[in-house]
Amino acid sequence: MKTKLIPLIAALLAAPAMAAVVQTTGAGNTTPGQAAHLSYAADFDANVTLASPWAEGGLVISHTGVANDNGGCGYAGLDCLVDPADVYTEAFSGNFFGTAGTNAYVSIRSAGADLHGIELAVSSGFSTIYARWVTLLDGAVTGSGNVGLGSQLVGGVLGLSDLAGFDEVRIYTFDSATDTSGYSRAEIDSVRAFTLPEPGSLALVALAGLGLAGARRRRRS
Repeated sequence: MKTKLIPLIAALLAAPAMAAVVQTTGAGNTTPGQAAHLSYAADFDANVTLASPWAEGGLVISHTGVANDNGGCGYAGLDCLVDPADVYTEAFSGNFFGTAGTNAYVSIRSAGADLHGIELAVSSGFSTIYARWVTLLDGAVTGSGNVGLGSQLVGGVLGLSDLAGFDEVRIYTFDSATDTSGYSRAEIDSVRAFTLPEPGSLALVALAGLGLAGARRRRRS
């Protein structure tokens, strides 16, 4: 039994280190793992003063560049969805969090445990949304990518998951699918983040399961 347990525990402990960031689009498509649970959420509806950094639901959101309030529409207390003619983007509801400037980005950090998955609505000041994302863990980049998320008045939901975990996500938006720098107008809303149990907890769960199975076999014999 011991010779079977050692490789299993080693595999469980090593699995996160072999993970990579997986990008998805569409609400509900982020899958950091069956054991994941919703840990953090931010909607910005109470941020009526353009505050940055903004702490909500276990997350700290900040930006570089200049705060973007879309002319007061959809931010700083004004809900553009009240008047259908003022809809900013279908992916947003109420206040959002935005920035604008050269290489400006929105930063989403965990105030607690490392994250293993995140979903957020993304829009921009450009007619077509091209988002660039970067994930970091302890200041080191763990992944990056570009994704098209539709038109400005529709918007889209970006999902990122990584079994190895990350503690920060940076979101830029550009006017080209291939841009990685330049003028950025990133805007986000409806952030949902997920965590997984620590590797040690996963190993303990596996040990408990194997112990239970062994006990059942002994009772049968």
